[in-house]
Parts: sequence; C-alpha cells; structure tokens
Amino acid sequence: MKQTDCDLELNFEQCDETKPQCANCKRRGVHCDLTLRTTATSPHPERDDKTSAVDLPMSEIELTYHWTTSTCHSISAWSEGATTWQALMADMGFDHPYVMHLLFALTALHLAFCRPSRKELYTTTADYHYERALALVTPEIASINASNCDAVLISVQTICFISWARGPQPGEYLAFGQNGRSDWLVMFRGIRTTLESLGRDQFVRSHVPALRYKGRPLSVQDAPAAYEKQLDELHGHISAISKDTPESEDNISAVEILRSCYENRYQGIDGEYHIAFAWLFRMKDDFLDRLQQRDPTPLLIYAHFVVLMHDMERFWYMKGWTHHVMGGIFEALAVEHRMWIRWPMAMIGWIAP
Repeated sequence: MKQTDCDLELNFEQCDETKPQCANCKRRGVHCDLTLRTTATSPHPERDDKTSAVDLPMSEIELTYHWTTSTCHSISAWSEGATTWQALMADMGFDHPYVMHLLFALTALHLAFCRPSRKELYTTTADYHYERALALVTPEIASINASNCDAVLISVQTICFISWARGPQPGEYLAFGQNGRSDWLVMFRGIRTTLESLGRDQFVRSHVPALRYKGRPLSVQDAPAAYEKQLDELHGHISAISKDTPESEDNISAVEILRSCYENRYQGIDGEYHIAFAWLFRMKDDFLDRLQQRDPTPLLIYAHFVVLMHDMERFWYMKGWTHHVMGGIFEALAVEHRMWIRWPMAMIGWIAP
C-alpha cells in the first residue's frame, strides 16, 4: 500500500546516529532515540554490564504498572471497555512492539496529567516511546496484511488518543487548523484508510469485536436543552444558505448525520462517549476539505458537533479541548455567522472574549 498523508504522516527520516544528537532528528525538532539513550534525562538510563539484557528499565516497569492498574481504566466509560484496552498489551503489544510503545506513551501522558510536578519527565518519556512507535509502525502501514492489520488499526486509534492527551495546541482545532490543514484530522482519517485497505471484516481482533459488542447505554440525563429544535433550525439555515450550490447535498447530509449522532447519544443507544466522533468519521472528504479551508457552513455544523465532544471532557485526555475548539471556530467565522453558534457556545459554557 502506498503511503500518503492519510497514513498518518508516519513517513519521517530515520536517525543518522550522529552524536550527540542525530542531524535529522535535530532538524525535525524531536527527541531522537540516540539522544535519549545517551543523556542523563533519558527515561532509559544506562545500565551496568551486570544487568541482564532482558531486564526492563525502571520507567517501563512503572509504565506497565500504571497502564494495567490506572490508565486503561481511564479511557472507557465502562469496566468492560477498560478490560478490552487492558488486554491490548498482552494480545498485541508483545507481538507488535509499536503497540507497546504507544501504550507506554499514552500512559506517560496520563502520569504527566496526574503528577504536574513531574510533567517534564513524563512528557519526555512519552515523546521517546512515541518516536520509537512511529519508526516501527511506518513500514507496517506500507505492507499492511491480515497478520498485522489489527495492530496497525489499534496504533492509529491510539495515536489519536495521544494527540488529545497532549492537550490543546495553539492553532490546532482537531478538524481544522489555523492555517487550514489539521494534523489531527489526517491521523483520524487514517483510521478509515486503514479499515478500507483490506476490508473491515479482516480486522477480526479489533474492529469486528467492537461492532458486535453491545454494552450498556450511556446516561441520557444530561441531554442539552432543546437540542431537537436547535438542530431543526440549523437544518433550515444550512438548507437556505446552501441552496443551488454544489455543496448543498453534502451540507444537508452533514446535519442529518449529526442529528442521528445526537439521537444515538441522548436516546440511550451509544455505549461510549467517543462514538460521537462517528460524525467526523462519516463526513465526505470534500466536506472535510472545506472545513479545513474554514468555509463558514461546515464550521457552523462543526460547532454543533462540539457539544457532543463536550461530554468527553469527563476524561483526562480531553480536558480543555472543547473550549479551545469553540474558540477557534469563533475566530474563524465572520461576524455575520457567529449568531448561529450561540446555542453550542451556551451548551458548553464558553464565552467569547
């Protein structure tokens, strides 16, 4: 399979082993494997010759412990979901080291969130494992097959979680960026690219079980006020401003899919909060391209999606994202369009500056 941007932008130059830091990694502004192995701040300090080659560095022992006892339980709304995530380390991590490195990276970011006084250390550790994972998973994506497809899919999904867990970044609003293009959206769209590469029925250890699992529905007690009426008004407005345009069908479809996501979430169907991202997953490429170009019509619809995303703020890895994204939408919209995002602004408690 040819690698493209939809393959999560995992093409990057390998370390050239120049000491004390490789030139390629220095130019890209990342912590390279060589530097982290040879500096005092490395999460993997040098061990003496008497240390067994199979011994784990203390940081990896710590990360393994916290993954199995804490982090895996913080990802899902239910204990059943935590069990599924917990099993990934044994089911795929040992056979596919890049999965292990990504789980370590996510765990390190969780520790950075929980222990602010040691944030720099844990963030450095997360960067180390993230870079190691990218180097290993890149060739796997290029040669995806039945034996590695589940591990690749889990990796792409975990990369999206890691991006959330790093916290809101200046100019990055998930579905669009300040300069148009969104790195996170490239990664998110990579999930669909991965599934389509072989056919969804081939992902027997990841995607297929997730589709078959019917868990408990989420609480419907926190439905946003009068969302049905608001979505009706949004539908009418989008229909009016899109009339007789080539984008009309896609715009109206985006509102209708969003309505179904609201109904699934607030009428006792969805079993996980992150299922709301099915809206972005189902959007056509042309619609997402216009969203990244900051076309006001997709932005108005996206603002109403942010209300669904706000429910995920209960998870540590989504803290701060909804206000950050709404602020980006507000800034991107011309004054005459901003009145149409008053309702989603009110629902998430964001006040314009």
